[in-house]
Amino acid sequence: MEHEPGWPYMHCPCPIFNYAPVAMLVADRELNVIEANDEFWSNVCACGPVAEGTPLRDALPGEIWAGVEKALAQVIANEEPIEIPGLRIYSSSQPQRVVDLHVSMAEDGARKVVMISASTVPDTGRRLAELTLINDMVRVIRQETQLERVFFAVLTCATAGTGGIGFNRAWLFVVDPSGEWLEGRMALGPNSPEEANEIWSRVASEPHTLDDFTAAYDRWAERAAEPLQHTVQSLRFSMNDGAELLPVAAAIQGRALRVDHAESDPRVSHQFRELLDLDEFVVVPLLVSNQPRGVLMADNRFSRQPILDADVRLLNLFSQHAGLAVESALALEEIRRGRQELENAYASLQKTQGELVRAEQIAAIGEMSARVAHDLRNPLVTIGGWARDLTEEPDDVEAVKHAAEIIAGESSRLEEILSMLLEPLAQRQLHLRPLDLNDLLVDRAMTSESTLREQGIQMRTHLAEGLPLVRGDIAQLRRSVQNLIDNAADAMPEGGTLEVTTSQDPENVWLTIEDTGVGMSKEATERIFDAFYTTKHYGSGIGLAVVWETIRLHGFDIEVKSAPSEGTLFVIRIPKIYTVQDRGEDGSD
Repeated sequence: MEHEPGWPYMHCPCPIFNYAPVAMLVADRELNVIEANDEFWSNVCACGPVAEGTPLRDALPGEIWAGVEKALAQVIANEEPIEIPGLRIYSSSQPQRVVDLHVSMAEDGARKVVMISASTVPDTGRRLAELTLINDMVRVIRQETQLERVFFAVLTCATAGTGGIGFNRAWLFVVDPSGEWLEGRMALGPNSPEEANEIWSRVASEPHTLDDFTAAYDRWAERAAEPLQHTVQSLRFSMNDGAELLPVAAAIQGRALRVDHAESDPRVSHQFRELLDLDEFVVVPLLVSNQPRGVLMADNRFSRQPILDADVRLLNLFSQHAGLAVESALALEEIRRGRQELENAYASLQKTQGELVRAEQIAAIGEMSARVAHDLRNPLVTIGGWARDLTEEPDDVEAVKHAAEIIAGESSRLEEILSMLLEPLAQRQLHLRPLDLNDLLVDRAMTSESTLREQGIQMRTHLAEGLPLVRGDIAQLRRSVQNLIDNAADAMPEGGTLEVTTSQDPENVWLTIEDTGVGMSKEATERIFDAFYTTKHYGSGIGLAVVWETIRLHGFDIEVKSAPSEGTLFVIRIPKIYTVQDRGEDGSD
């Protein structure tokens, strides 16, 4: 029925209005119901008449209100009629219907009112409406590329009452990459009649579009461990010997299968029926190039609405597009997984390469040590000469004192360098035994306390109680810890704070040594464990390389974090496989 703006309407609750051959409703400009005829209440609002003055959004079904809300605002603003074709209406008391709506303004004496007329769509129009619906659902699922979101969009299209097919529940099964198994991947729908009523009431009071429903993935994912989802993910059927199972049969046969009464249908096992609480349901295949990629299953468990041939046809038509979307998402996920594996492999290769470079540098230290040792031994021979001179003039106190000071100072310095240089030359054997990490740190703290105090450095220890014993070479670990403490002290020429901390978690024991010193640049941080590299004006650049080698030989990990003027943090991770949980255990190798 076409009306021009200003078409006269006279408010008159009389048979002429009531017996009009089209469903009609009249509302004021504030969208409150004035009246509607019996045709409207029976075919559009199956809930029955409402009182005059009822807000229109409360009088109309949620899917109708969602379809006309914007159109009503436009008609009131422009006073131009609008046609809204192909709206689907769902109710528990009537089969699904498709209607065309016409919204326009009319005059009621001195005021203008809004008129809504509705007409049922015949079969040709219904098919057109279904194709429009399919087109919109395909648009929605093609917007997604992430695998789980594609699954969610497919199930949302199957279950959404507005813009979707309108089933109560839906399940998605996908054939695994080997083609051997049909696996449950995702389910969507209420878990109980109470939850169903709560959802439908909320949707009716706050209408949503199909895009609104699919955008709710993140909220759904937060509660994805609910029974329906947990159950479907526990299902796995063999594609080789499971043809008697309905989901597998639908996939293999490539056609929709409908069950009217699951309890009496031999194709439905008792376990499958009880697990998913099934009665009447439908299964449609997801095919790509005539090859099964999965199945989509749906029912109306809570509304008890019969599954019509039109519903099966619509779901089957949609499944053809859903299969392509799922296939594309699976392929993209495989590409992403392969890319991640390549990135991981590349990162591992870089790490291995770095370790090989360091190992080669450690070997180079050994070769260099042999050459340097030759040069160091010469001064030692001289020192030996001073010692022999002492035996010749033992009564000259000043001479003896002077020689002794030279011998002591030079011997200590040269022997320390010699020891450091020669150490990597040998294939060092670790003498492992259980040791108390906290005791080792207390020992180093006491040894270093006096020197650190003279440099204006305060050392603090935070040692966790109950640490397991660590399997290690106490001499080498003591030397490594001392080297890290000395390194931290060198980084604080103006004084500062040095903090040594131990802790543990279920898998590791942790040791951190942190200073408030000058810090290091990004380049220096990346190279700090390289042999011969040093940021100091003095030093050989060997000490931290030896620390790294010692930690690595023990099977531990060490990393450094630093920034200019922000201090430096060394973190040593000791996996608990290298600890002794029982302090009475021997643990020695």
